[in-house]
Amino acid sequence: MPARRTSRTWWAAAALAIALGGCSLTGGDSPSSSSSGSGSGSSTPSPGQSGSTPGMSVETFDPPEKGRDWVVLVEDPKDTDRVADELKGEGLDLTSTNAAVGMVTLRSEDDITDTAEGIDGVEHAVTDRRVGWSPDEPPAPAGGGSSPARNQPRPPDPPKDGDPFDGWLWGMEAIDAAGAHSVTTGESDVRVGVIDTGVDSSHPDLADAYDTKRSRSFVTDLPDVDGECEHDGCVDPTGTDDNGHGTHVAGTIAAAANGIGVRGVAPDVGIVDLRAGQDTGLFLLGPTVNAITHGVEQGVDVINMSFYVDPWMYACRGGADGDSPEQAAAQDVSIELVHRALELAHDEGVTMVSAAGNNALDVADPGTDNSSPNYGDDPHSRTIDPETCESLPTDGPHVIGVSSIDEGGDLSSFSNWSSDATVDAVALAAPGGSQRDGRFGILSATSRSHSAYQGSIDDEGRVTVDGASQGVVRDCPDGIDEGDPDPDEKCGLYTWLQGTSMAAPHVSGVAALIISAEGGQMAPDDVVERLRETASDRACPSGSGDDSGPAGATCTGSKDRNGFFGDGIVDAADAVR
Repeated sequence: MPARRTSRTWWAAAALAIALGGCSLTGGDSPSSSSSGSGSGSSTPSPGQSGSTPGMSVETFDPPEKGRDWVVLVEDPKDTDRVADELKGEGLDLTSTNAAVGMVTLRSEDDITDTAEGIDGVEHAVTDRRVGWSPDEPPAPAGGGSSPARNQPRPPDPPKDGDPFDGWLWGMEAIDAAGAHSVTTGESDVRVGVIDTGVDSSHPDLADAYDTKRSRSFVTDLPDVDGECEHDGCVDPTGTDDNGHGTHVAGTIAAAANGIGVRGVAPDVGIVDLRAGQDTGLFLLGPTVNAITHGVEQGVDVINMSFYVDPWMYACRGGADGDSPEQAAAQDVSIELVHRALELAHDEGVTMVSAAGNNALDVADPGTDNSSPNYGDDPHSRTIDPETCESLPTDGPHVIGVSSIDEGGDLSSFSNWSSDATVDAVALAAPGGSQRDGRFGILSATSRSHSAYQGSIDDEGRVTVDGASQGVVRDCPDGIDEGDPDPDEKCGLYTWLQGTSMAAPHVSGVAALIISAEGGQMAPDDVVERLRETASDRACPSGSGDDSGPAGATCTGSKDRNGFFGDGIVDAADAVR
């Protein structure tokens, strides 16, 4: 799932962060966020790695510096604590326990398969790296030596009462967010969990929405792919985003209507940062399952998942042709644990939204996967049987899959689609951008640390020439002009990205508006039904996919329901009326 930023002109550069699967990440070449409106407490970001909240089922521990990460699947979740104690009794270093779904993770330089699977109640023990595997050299910082840009592009006039950059937000216009805001802008006690690469809690458009108390990180940097660690112990704390992807997603959902930058679909809801993505954009099994579980236990109403669970673009029961027995076991464990977590979330009232993927792929007949595994071993050609293989979490139970449309309302050239209109991996469509003709992607917040890493800003917080060419723009409070330094970090940074990763948060934001309009309580099945019923029907286009979607794509189904747009393009205004 490599995530590479492609530079073109200032207006399209960062729009082309197209990656495999649901991810649309921006973290360079790689193998493959204040007191909240919801009563979060202190604005100081706190490490989210060690310890647990009393009564919660996810407990994490500081990992040893060296070793491979292992996931232990416990057959009956009630036995998790006993299994964990026995693993510790064997001298193994645990990194987390998750009693809600029956998972223990640990780190060891040795092969612990026989030891772990010899414990009563352990179904499987699998790792994400084979012995002797070594990736390419980790990415090096781009550096920040470029001089400040002289002139920032002038945005179109914003809509009435809009924020300064809202004139660029064609996606908000496409879903009629303004019409919804006449009914509700969201409630602070409605919370959206963002499972991603983190959220920059210092960003002026996200600071008030960021729920520090409930946020948590489950990520430890992997220097072999993430590069040099930025934090003590390689533990990534909450409130930081060294990739930029999670901050962008959070901005589309809930950027504040505060006169700075942009506003989100639901500008008054809370954001819970559930960090599961590595700096490089990998979303490995243990952190992802822990993030879903923790979000459930923190009472989030919606979870946005703009990724797929690495290292398998498709995880297949029993493996796919060409997979080793160990690889097959790892995929079985991934499917079982992700399904357990998603079922738990649904049963506890969480609406789950996921990106459909950026492969221009027919999800009803995926064909051959040549990209997996993208970490831990060498990728090889795998024939994907849709009856036994799943792209997780999108193909998991109770998840709304979202395809992407461009500014003209056509299916984006990169978006996954389905030749079978009954396949629910494409349930809805939303604005995500277009690679083909260079139209704008989606403008949203980006993180300061990632911008510095990329050389998009200088040491005084001004957009550099390189940053301008990459599509980074800055907006500041009154008193700080375009070329002024920003030593107190009061300005907001924004960039254009595109992908189904950008489409999904439009739907997550609308889901949060629906729940807000209904008094803060609504069952996920009812939220999904409302989203489907009020979506704007979009018929299959006439002509070939070359003209109106991925090359060679064939749209089947009716105007009410088809394989390009699912039940239609999400409509925020109709959804809350």
